[in-house]
Amino acid sequence: MAKRATASEPLPDAIAARVDAWIESTRGRHAPPLTFAEVRKGVQALSSLYVERRGGHDLARRSLAGAGKRAAFATYYAPLHFLAAYYAVAARPRPCAGEALTLYDLGCGTGAAGAGAAVALGARARVVASDRSGFAIGEARAAYAAFGLRAVARRRDLLAALPRLRGTSLVCLGWCVNELDAAARDELLAWLQGPGRRAGLCLLEPLASSASPWWDDWVDALAESGARAERPRARIERPEWIAELDRAAGLDHREIGARLLWREPR
Repeated sequence: MAKRATASEPLPDAIAARVDAWIESTRGRHAPPLTFAEVRKGVQALSSLYVERRGGHDLARRSLAGAGKRAAFATYYAPLHFLAAYYAVAARPRPCAGEALTLYDLGCGTGAAGAGAAVALGARARVVASDRSGFAIGEARAAYAAFGLRAVARRRDLLAALPRLRGTSLVCLGWCVNELDAAARDELLAWLQGPGRRAGLCLLEPLASSASPWWDDWVDALAESGARAERPRARIERPEWIAELDRAAGLDHREIGARLLWREPR
């Protein structure tokens, strides 16, 4: 059974200030022109899509269909993913503070998971990111810049972006493997067991088992290479924008969490 850990340490002031500035900058790109009510509807639409209407073709594309959902994804879910990734990685027993590493943020979306992991590691991280969505790449570039990370982000399919590993590296897969079809997941798993096994791994997925029915098989398959599963949670002080949208959308993110499959960077 995966270990469950709950953290409640507040963000360091410098990181909290960067999160607030990032949210404000992102809001400035999306709201206006959208109103608060339109963003709130986008939040509710994405919540329904990922919880109730996951079935069907191309979940990732459907999640970005429409200005309201894109704004909700960028201004609301991205900060929550950053915080979940930050706390999940910050709780690791052997941080690699000061070490130089390359963080491959595959299927990066808004860049939130990769940025959260890089900031939590406290490493001299260079981020190499990829996503097939042009919208996502634009948001990811803004996220990495907001946290002072050296990053290159390109528009590429996840499998086409699997890297040739050099030096100390960490592969980040933040809330994206659940969006792949079975054939693509099998190809990714084979890479992680083969050429990718020499990299660290930070794979994050929703806590709900229905989102990733393949999870236990992956945990078993990657255990031999040193990957371990946990369910980190954190009680957080929500940024005001997140708290406002929570109240308006009938959601509650005072506690956040994820499934984590972790292998130390190497």
